Amino acid sequence: GRSLLAGQHFDVINAVASGTQVALEVTWSGALAVPVGDLAAGQVLRAHIATFLEFRDGKITAQRNYDCYERLRPATD
Repeated sequence: GRSLLAGQHFDVINAVASGTQVALEVTWSGALAVPVGDLAAGQVLRAHIATFLEFRDGKITAQRNYDCYERLRPATD
């Protein structure tokens, strides 16, 4: 994945904790470093993510992600 992306960014929109569990609402964006199919280098991909973490002794012991990617649109000339 590193060779495909020129950079990426995560924004935490919301976080809720209860006991040993944390739920995060996150938006992700990543700019392509190289063309992929109909997508041009530099095109930005975006996703909305729900992440659920479980902790034990200060360490993450489980993680579940549910990703919803925005529709990909081929680059226009």
